[in-house]
Amino acid sequence: MAGCYGPDRRRATASLTDKQIAKGVRAMFTAYVRQADGTTQTLNSVADLTGQWSDKEATIWIDLEQPSEDEVRTVDAVVDLDDEAWEDCLHGEQRPRIDEYNGYVFIVLYGLLGSKQESDLRPRKLAVFCGNHFLITVHREPLQMVEHLRARCRQHPAQLLQSGVDHLLYYIMDGMADNYLRVAEKYEARLEGLEDRSQEPVPDDSLLTDAAQLRRDLLELRRVAAAQMELIEPVSEGEFDYISEALGRRFAHVRDHLLKVIEHVDSLRELMNGIRDNYHAALANRTNAIMRTVTILASVLLPLSFIAGIYGMNLPLWPKPDHPATFWGVMCVMGVIAGGLLWCFRRKRWL
Repeated sequence: MAGCYGPDRRRATASLTDKQIAKGVRAMFTAYVRQADGTTQTLNSVADLTGQWSDKEATIWIDLEQPSEDEVRTVDAVVDLDDEAWEDCLHGEQRPRIDEYNGYVFIVLYGLLGSKQESDLRPRKLAVFCGNHFLITVHREPLQMVEHLRARCRQHPAQLLQSGVDHLLYYIMDGMADNYLRVAEKYEARLEGLEDRSQEPVPDDSLLTDAAQLRRDLLELRRVAAAQMELIEPVSEGEFDYISEALGRRFAHVRDHLLKVIEHVDSLRELMNGIRDNYHAALANRTNAIMRTVTILASVLLPLSFIAGIYGMNLPLWPKPDHPATFWGVMCVMGVIAGGLLWCFRRKRWL
């Protein structure tokens, strides 16, 4: 397996490991085994896996959380799976897909919501190897639905493993779909907040920026949900020998959940257009109000400027400029004109 990793990949993995150490995060290996006689066992090290893996009657689920390259090598030395598939587990962000190999299938999925980071809604990759008697899940970040499934396996390992590893795969995919719906609801709450802001008399300049970010998040959620729904299509139709045809209806139920997510996201995107329209309408109304005020002031000052301009000409005028009451007479005339215009505008409800 070492041959499939070049120097660049080694440096990238070493960098990832250094970041994990700096954050105080340790890679975690967990395995749950159910023997043919119904007894169960929890393994916490790869060394304990060697004796169990050779038993083809046993049902095994192995979970690798934030594994290093050395740990992957150690596990692969026991399970002997495809090198390029392991490479995809450690590096890159591949599109959700399912590949069939001799004796197992390799699936790339994307889940939402980490263990304690519900504010971080970005997709997290989960790589899965599923064979007749084993399921191996590999993820570089914590995933909520995997942690829930591990907790259930710790409490009731026999019940979960007796139905087969394909049932575990169903539980994982179903948990992913449920989290997609939860995230869509969170986006809907954010959208409602933006809608309230868009209806304020004075539009917020940051509204369009927040709306653009939400729109990108919705597009990302829709893209991942659509890709995952396409992936589940052949699984629900029983095209793979390692996944029971009896689970087809359940996987179809997961597909319907993802379709519901896509439809919900599309409806939110339509509401997003309404928010932008509200913002532009509020901005236009505010601009019109400002322009109306400026126009009224200009209309009032125009006749006053006209009178002042005519009276300021160096020509004999009436009343005579040297008369003591001339200035106040002209000011009174201007006041009457301005008051008459303001009364007229008020009557027409322009003010």
